[in-house]
Amino acid sequence: MPSKLPDWITYPGEDWIEITPTQAGLDAAQWRHFIANKSVKGAEWEGEDHAGNRWGTVFIRGGYRVHVWGDGDYRFQTASMGKAFTWAALGLAVDRALVDPNEFIWRDWTGEGMLSHPHKYLDRGHHAKLTWNLLGRRTDGLHWGGFPVTNGYFWRQRSSSQGTGTVADPVPGWADWTGDPFYDNFSHAEPGSVGIYSSGGQWRLLQALTALWNEDIKRVLDEELFGEMGIRPDDWDWIPGRDVHENPSFYPNMPGYGDFLDPPYEINGHPVRGGGGWVVISANTLAKFAHLIATRGQWNGKQLLSPEYVIGHGGGNGSGVAGESRFYTGFAIVSTDGIDFRDPFLPSEFFVGPVDLSPTRQRFRD
Repeated sequence: MPSKLPDWITYPGEDWIEITPTQAGLDAAQWRHFIANKSVKGAEWEGEDHAGNRWGTVFIRGGYRVHVWGDGDYRFQTASMGKAFTWAALGLAVDRALVDPNEFIWRDWTGEGMLSHPHKYLDRGHHAKLTWNLLGRRTDGLHWGGFPVTNGYFWRQRSSSQGTGTVADPVPGWADWTGDPFYDNFSHAEPGSVGIYSSGGQWRLLQALTALWNEDIKRVLDEELFGEMGIRPDDWDWIPGRDVHENPSFYPNMPGYGDFLDPPYEINGHPVRGGGGWVVISANTLAKFAHLIATRGQWNGKQLLSPEYVIGHGGGNGSGVAGESRFYTGFAIVSTDGIDFRDPFLPSEFFVGPVDLSPTRQRFRD
């Protein structure tokens, strides 16, 4: 049975209803000061161009849209934000009893004959102790599957960094580095023993999930989750891993970024989506997932997804999704500089009450 939520929470249909900050239960003066002192603009990251209005951020409360910076309908790939969708796909598999999250992955899929090298097979080496939950669903910013590779460009330089701002991050001592991110994308340490940020591990997770569901994971999310939330299949896309791998200029300033993305790129005819990220979506659409985070997986009285698998995440290119369950606010951020996806939430003193659309509240000026 879903836990009880405040009765002022609602759920958007295909489009958002926008309300004023006062109707949203915010202190109007503090909100105006907040807006006036925020320098929000398009992000600049690794050669991406978001000049003009090619960016967008949406702030919501209680199922209503309160504010939009930039263009809320602008769609772009959101880098590592897509990890949140990968974890949702894992959660759906757990909720549907397709898999025990603490079971070894190799019992469902070994990758033998499909992964590029035998040392990557999930019943060999450290992979034999790799469970679904160890490879996915982490909330501490680290992944614990023993996969150290996250960026082909920097891996070749003996770095585990994600972008030029952190190029000094060395390859960890426990990794057996060859300099080839394609060859090196496997579990180098006993799962659960070391934590590191790793898009390579999330790519492997999405491959395993595609095999488990025997379906395109985008379609799984559309049919099992997003359809209930008013998100249409053509409202978003998820770039397949093959496309990132085969585009050496995916991030112009990091040539060969996607070199670590190894086959299989299709399983039983189903494309393997990015896993580590690269969901193409607008802030207006992504804000619905932020609301799902805030309601801990509930939508219109139904528990669509177990709370432990409804997790926010950010992408290095100024994108991210986050929600919180005290004031029921959320942020959806696409290619934006000036709002930190890691901690976007408003201070508690900003809130003076619940969402209230009564005529009395509407008479107040924002």
